[in-house]
Amino acid sequence: ASMHIKGRETFLCIYCVLLLSQVSLSCRPGTLQKCLAAPFVPGHNLVGEGFDVVTLQHKGAYVSDMQTFLTPSNSCTLCENRHMGSQLQKVPLSVLDWRAFSRCNLDISSAVFTSIGALLESSKNVIENDWKADLDLVSLVQLQLAGSKSSESGFATSRVKVDKTYFSSHELSCTYYRSGLIAVNCYALPVIYDDLLFRSFIDIYGTHYIRQVTLGGKYKRVTSIRTCLTTLNSVSTSEVKDCLNVGLKVGLGIVDASSSGKKCENILLNRDSMTGFSEGYMNHMTKVSGGNGWLGEISLTRNNSDGFYTWIGSLKNTPDIISYSLEPLHYLVKDAAVKRNLQTAIERYIMENGQPKNQPSPGCGWNKPNISPNCCPLSARRGVLGVTVIRAWGLKGDPVGRTEGYVKLWYDGNYRQTHWIRSNSPWWNLHYDFGNVYTGHHLKLEVWDKDVQHDDHLGGCWVSLRRGFHKHSCGLKHGGVEISFNLQCDPHLTGSFCDIYWPYP
Repeated sequence: ASMHIKGRETFLCIYCVLLLSQVSLSCRPGTLQKCLAAPFVPGHNLVGEGFDVVTLQHKGAYVSDMQTFLTPSNSCTLCENRHMGSQLQKVPLSVLDWRAFSRCNLDISSAVFTSIGALLESSKNVIENDWKADLDLVSLVQLQLAGSKSSESGFATSRVKVDKTYFSSHELSCTYYRSGLIAVNCYALPVIYDDLLFRSFIDIYGTHYIRQVTLGGKYKRVTSIRTCLTTLNSVSTSEVKDCLNVGLKVGLGIVDASSSGKKCENILLNRDSMTGFSEGYMNHMTKVSGGNGWLGEISLTRNNSDGFYTWIGSLKNTPDIISYSLEPLHYLVKDAAVKRNLQTAIERYIMENGQPKNQPSPGCGWNKPNISPNCCPLSARRGVLGVTVIRAWGLKGDPVGRTEGYVKLWYDGNYRQTHWIRSNSPWWNLHYDFGNVYTGHHLKLEVWDKDVQHDDHLGGCWVSLRRGFHKHSCGLKHGGVEISFNLQCDPHLTGSFCDIYWPYP
């Protein structure tokens, strides 16, 4: 690929010193006939590719010629691929120190992340060096830069918009090959800065180029976990992560299904048993790199590993990038002005796509009834109840004279009582806070007349509570009484009795 610009121009060229390296012991010079007949090593064109650090994707455009393999003397480098019966395979002239090795033990690594930023920080661990080298990004520590527009970022962002969410990741990889890059092509760029042209260049080639690669295959599952829904079900995020770990091993045939245990079996069913929330508490995305024959979907409750092992078997022939070292594209430019302009364009592009890092939410401690330290409800059907005794009317406690009336309230073992007022139509307007209550009970209300020896019971009623502010009147033997109550559900609970899960960020 090339870009031609009219007017004054310079060329994007590497200015590094071409270093001689030791040729792998499995590699040797080949004759023209053998070079023409030999296939390329697997993944021969994955090094030297442009890379966008914002999306964490390689671009399919190259800063190096990955097809030329013959030297001026019509020879090439042929290497034995021990993964393919020691077949002799050729490497491009641009490839440095190709070698075959094997690391594939099927261990599943897993982790829990409490924010998008933490998840993305882990995702960029596949970059083996400091990708920010020689880029002026120090002042942007408050922004998530690498992977800010990656597929994982998109998935995670979509989930935190709908609910309070933590994340887990599970991945395994097999690596078979490693190689580096020693030469690049030249591309035309103008000396005078042109934002559109430089941005077009970045759209094609990315922000960096891949200098060294490890090839093989990787499976990664990122799971979003509705934090408050799991808390309601007495399940921790770590338990979800650990059960997924076991479930994946069951699906891959590594352990028997009986290894999961009853609690994990229930967790992996992804069903809310406390409020019946239909969407469950887990969603996931899967990414499979390298190989073919498997899309990454797998049962968590039974062995269905045929597709997985087909994929494993294909990795030696069709590997993808597992980890890599990057260098910014402006490293390849000799002209100081063009180099500075390209560096500026790359820095602007990365900065413009940066996402604010999630600030950890303040915890709630253990001092709030029914609220966990992560500010989620521990049980459903709970809320904060306040009751106001407003007034009574038409009371008749004694044959003569005015009634000395007062009101008694009970709710779930909590008792409150007003003072007495000498009036047949008293006004109290007294508010009582019952605190955090279970919504499945009734409020008991009684009106009494104070007397010298024995107070007289004038009547009462039972009040069924429901969420929100409501007024309620009770008829008595004579007259009536009016109260109001306000029931506010605990966080992430709704419905008349606070028995429905309410997702929100």
